[in-house]
Amino acid sequence: MKRSIIHNTLATMATAITLAFGSTAHANEEPPCPFDESRSGLCGYYHSQISPAEAYVNAILNRGNATRPSDGPVILDVRSTPEYKAGHPKHAYNIPYPFIYQHCEERHPDGACAGGGARILQDDTAFVTYVQNLVPDKDTPIYMLCRTGVRSVAASNLLTDAGYTHVRNIWEGFVGIYLTAPKVQEDGTIAVQAVDLNHDGVLDDRDKNGWRYHYGLPYETRLLPHLIYKDMAYLYDWD
Repeated sequence: MKRSIIHNTLATMATAITLAFGSTAHANEEPPCPFDESRSGLCGYYHSQISPAEAYVNAILNRGNATRPSDGPVILDVRSTPEYKAGHPKHAYNIPYPFIYQHCEERHPDGACAGGGARILQDDTAFVTYVQNLVPDKDTPIYMLCRTGVRSVAASNLLTDAGYTHVRNIWEGFVGIYLTAPKVQEDGTIAVQAVDLNHDGVLDDRDKNGWRYHYGLPYETRLLPHLIYKDMAYLYDWD
């Protein structure tokens, strides 16, 4: 009799433990990733990707020269303040993420640091709040832009989590990366190499596939008060 009671008790405990651990494991499971085709390898939860050309047509060309706030798509440039200062699409708002500024001794022509340096980081909540104040209608098409299409992925996910329904990532970014192509080697093997697009014998930013270079889309360097990151406007005067 005692043996039966002990057996039943152990069985009950085992079932309870199994259910408890099973529930915990289930609760800790990551939800399936909608898509992970972003260049960064990060999971994407936002609406979709968009090319620089389509973003330019939708958000700038079709807008015309109107000075009033646009009712159409909005470009949010999440690059740092020096990068935005060095060149950005017309009408693009600068809301830096995940860092606002980076200290360095040498910069690329597009304003990005040529080497590492200390950063002034952006707060996730502050970033989302700034966007919400700027674009209160969460059904507004928002096109996210960074240097190479990496920082904009994380920023796009943040806004999607905040309820924005039409966030699209500008895949190539403002500068982009080198385009590549297969090339047959002397031993017959095939290697993927960067392409010298302008055939000048040098691989540099002009051979990269972003908004500013390969696409050759218009950009400007004006710092308009309603477009810059107002919370730290003084950073545009550094360097």
